[in-house]
Amino acid sequence: MLAGMQKELGFYPNVQFQMLDAHNDTNLQRQQVQKLLRQHVDLLIISPNQSGPLTDLAEAAYSQGTPVIILDRRTTSRLYTAYVGGNNLEVGRTAGHYAAQLLGQKGHVLEVLGTPGSSPAAERHLGFAQALAAYPQLQLVAQVQGDWRPASVRRQLPAVLRAHPETDLLFVHNDQMAQAAQQVARQLGLGSRLRIIGVDGLAGPGNGLELVEGGALQATLLYPTGGEQAIRTALRILRHLPYEKENVLGTMVIDSTNVGAMRSQTEQLAMQQQDIQLQQRRLLEQQRRYASQATTVYLLLASLLGAVVLGAIAWRSARLNRRIRRVLEGQNAEISSQRNRIAELAEEARRSTEAKLRFFTNFSHELRTPLTLILGPVEELLGDAGLTKAQRHDVALVRRNTQRLLQLVGQLLDFRKIEVGKMAVRAQEGDLVDFVHELAEPFEKLARLRGVRWQVQAAEPRLLAWFDGGILDKVILNLLSNALKFTPEQGRITVSIQPAAQPGQLLKRLGQLVHKIYQVAFLGPHGH
Repeated sequence: MLAGMQKELGFYPNVQFQMLDAHNDTNLQRQQVQKLLRQHVDLLIISPNQSGPLTDLAEAAYSQGTPVIILDRRTTSRLYTAYVGGNNLEVGRTAGHYAAQLLGQKGHVLEVLGTPGSSPAAERHLGFAQALAAYPQLQLVAQVQGDWRPASVRRQLPAVLRAHPETDLLFVHNDQMAQAAQQVARQLGLGSRLRIIGVDGLAGPGNGLELVEGGALQATLLYPTGGEQAIRTALRILRHLPYEKENVLGTMVIDSTNVGAMRSQTEQLAMQQQDIQLQQRRLLEQQRRYASQATTVYLLLASLLGAVVLGAIAWRSARLNRRIRRVLEGQNAEISSQRNRIAELAEEARRSTEAKLRFFTNFSHELRTPLTLILGPVEELLGDAGLTKAQRHDVALVRRNTQRLLQLVGQLLDFRKIEVGKMAVRAQEGDLVDFVHELAEPFEKLARLRGVRWQVQAAEPRLLAWFDGGILDKVILNLLSNALKFTPEQGRITVSIQPAAQPGQLLKRLGQLVHKIYQVAFLGPHGH
């Protein structure tokens, strides 16, 4: 059966075929059918082990729209798409008439049946009994339930033959059980007298044709498996072509007179099947080779296209790079020109600064002489005992500012020292409170004139520290001048003198103050 299906499927390589073998186990076969239905197969072929147990599953599949082909053994229902199988009733009748011919229409016959409840076993027995009814002297003396299994025959048949030694012929429902019956007969010494008829007539080692040709069986009834016809019918159903619902296959007797011709035909069919399979393998190999070559061609085309695309990208990149290089060369030339211009401007600025420094240096020397001449009479006035306290205070203020102007002139001269890197810090210990009070006193009158509250606070009466008075006074005077400049009328200025817990905190605070001064200097022109 399976060989016939595979032979027919060889013409249709695109059909997917799945076969499950229950090994004559009805419960297992039910589970297999349920599994196939869950897979939603396009078509289901069932060869029932027993008619009754598979009927409900076949009906369920047919009712849900799945085409069902019943193969070889019928179910008890006609709810199926198609049936393909041999005429088991005719097989039984033909076996009965052939037995009558062998025995001269008289003798004793023993029947070995298949599984009870299976349609082939029931129909073959019925046909065999109908045929024997036409021969009154041909008696059916006993039956053995072989269940389609040779082992069951070997176990039961010896006792039945011993009970019926008069048996002349055995009708066995398939060739495999017939071979087991022949082995039992030979063991009992009945091999030369007992004639055996089997059913199936298949080719191949240990099958019916070989058994008949070897003399183990007198004859076998050809029972077409229907594998080829089942596949043909299935494909017609799937292609929505007309098909026969009942496909009953014929039978014939194969004995020593025609077994040679049957074997020859079978061998030719097998060789043709091998040729077909070889051609199919070659075709598949050619298809694989074509697919491989097509893939190679596609890859080459893709590579060529990729190379063209990469070439275009490279050409475009090269063109873009040339354009960028020309732009960069122009920019480099412009930068070089600007750098040269900046160098020229820097040189001009240096010369201008040098000229300014010389001017301020000369100007400073010119200022020192008159300031010194002013300071002399002021010193004499301070030595006059006739001055009032207020006059002495004002003259002292004039002296301090004159000295301040001399210091500023000295600072102008220090620019030249800074330029040549000879400016030195001359630090000495002094009272920082007195130093700040002396610098802040000239600003107090100006603050009162503007209505600004001026206050100098010291955390301690004296704070001794090392500092360069010539440098520190510039810093403090600049801070006081800016404070007075940017404080609105009716405002308040407080100068606080206190020691720092850590020197780093003082530097940090001075940095914050300087930052605020820069901010004021930047925002001041805009009126903020």
